[in-house]
Amino acid sequence: MLSLCRSFALPRRWGSCLALSLVALGLSSSCRWLDLLQERSAQVGSSLASSPLWRDGRTLAGTLSPEDLSNPQDGSFWDEISITSQPGQILIAALESEDFDAYLELVDGQGWVIGFDDDSGPDINALLAVRLPEGGTYTLRATSFEPESTGNYRLTYVLTQIDWQQTPSGRLQEGSLQHPEDGSWMDEYPIAARAGQILIASLTSADFDAFLQLLDPSGEVVAWDDDQGGGTDALMIAFLPRTGTYTLRANTYGPGEKGAYELQYTLR
Repeated sequence: MLSLCRSFALPRRWGSCLALSLVALGLSSSCRWLDLLQERSAQVGSSLASSPLWRDGRTLAGTLSPEDLSNPQDGSFWDEISITSQPGQILIAALESEDFDAYLELVDGQGWVIGFDDDSGPDINALLAVRLPEGGTYTLRATSFEPESTGNYRLTYVLTQIDWQQTPSGRLQEGSLQHPEDGSWMDEYPIAARAGQILIASLTSADFDAFLQLLDPSGEVVAWDDDQGGGTDALMIAFLPRTGTYTLRANTYGPGEKGAYELQYTLR
């Protein structure tokens, strides 16, 4: 069940998988668990709520229950929100709940899941970003990672264009760095960030299937994406819980691929 809350803002979650990702937040007298979140983590809550990402966005308060639609594959409940976009817009969405492990999916007009996220936001909340090359009507699903989970949630989403702060370009080829797992070519970009910031990154190439990874200050991969930038381009969004230097990897999906690329990223 869904109800419209007063627009505010919030995200929580981390990644994507070999093809997809997004963000969200909200406030109202009925959404009183925003106060609980801020009490538990005032710095993080304040950072999410004040992010310019949510300008002109919408916030919905809802509840997952056995009366909702059910995923025939795993029995999880979901609510669906219809979204109409213009060509080239980026959808950013965040799903937060204190009752269940939040999970987001974006479905195109043919019923295909073209974006998803589990934990790219803070803790086990979902944060998703997907570029929509074609305008039209899409469906955003607010659901849970675990089957049959129920409880309250807050969903925030916005259709926007990103004002990129950095736009380096490069070429992956023999002599570039090699990925430690499969030997594919890659470039690495250090990014100094503060706890509570949100990183959005885009990797586009006409020569290869783009792949993005984000490593935290300890060198652990905390986010990645393959195709949520549209086609074979990558688009990734992640909440950064720690202050320090993160590493953004511009990579190819398969070993042996090479060519020119454009990387764009911003911290909010």
